Amino acid sequence: MLLRCRVPLATFELDIDVTFNARVTAIFGPSGSGKTTLLDAIAGLRAIAAGEIEIGAKTVFSSARKINLAPQQRNLGYVPQEGALFPHLSVRRNILFGSERGNYSAALARAILSRPQLLLLDEPLAALDIGLKEKILPYLARVRDEFAIPMIYVTHNVTEVLSLADWVLVIRNGRLVTQGPPGETLTSSRALRAMPEEELENVLTVEFIDADKGSGRSRVRLSSGAEIFVPYLPTAARRNLQIRVRADDILIGTQRPEGISAANILRGTVRAVETIEDQALVQVDAGEIFCVRVTAGAITRLALGAGSDVFLIIKTRSFQLL
Repeated sequence: MLLRCRVPLATFELDIDVTFNARVTAIFGPSGSGKTTLLDAIAGLRAIAAGEIEIGAKTVFSSARKINLAPQQRNLGYVPQEGALFPHLSVRRNILFGSERGNYSAALARAILSRPQLLLLDEPLAALDIGLKEKILPYLARVRDEFAIPMIYVTHNVTEVLSLADWVLVIRNGRLVTQGPPGETLTSSRALRAMPEEELENVLTVEFIDADKGSGRSRVRLSSGAEIFVPYLPTAARRNLQIRVRADDILIGTQRPEGISAANILRGTVRAVETIEDQALVQVDAGEIFCVRVTAGAITRLALGAGSDVFLIIKTRSFQLL
């Protein structure tokens, strides 16, 4: 997809020039960075001062060539934040309404039934609490895998990006900060500056092994083969699970600790250290790549650098199931 557009806004100008081709592309950034405006421009719902938008081989907007297809001519499905259900229709009729091409403000089921060549989702989980988000994320992954419709997914939530996207565009104040595969891109110093501290997380795919209700924990296996403990799971309906742990909830030691309550101690090697003002982001290869946030002082005190041998210490309850 080719996406070049310039849109004047109240406090800054959205100015994006990017090309990408992925199954799911996330547009990530803090609130007020221009994410929804960019999605509206793709959908044909926002006037563009100048630029060009190509979806596949189809040009839907070109200021130079005077092309500006109406929203209903762009063959897109659009899921806004509000969900846009029609209160006068039943659930079934709300869903079937998507089969009529004229509606381009559809909820997810209607958008899929409209058979779009591209699905646009504007923070579809933003209004939900954490419990509901964690239940719905797997269903969005099924939509991605089973319907094979390319998606552009707007969010400011790192977990959603890492769980769903193949590519991420990080924007701030209307400008592209960086782009690339989510695991690498969201741990770069440039992305870190555009990310709230509490949002930096590691999302891992693990295999369920067994559970012990008495100890309050379950044993799972990382893709590397290493085994770790996570909070007790009463049942494992599927063998493969996704778990997450915040970068701030992992401790780093240069020696194996003894006599501590944390059940997970993983040996690893520092791949990179990026220092930003008074904090640092450490990438550790412990069979999986873990991102750990520490103070700049900890880097100096522990003499950490690329190649350093370290131990990651993670409490069982620091892991959360997605």
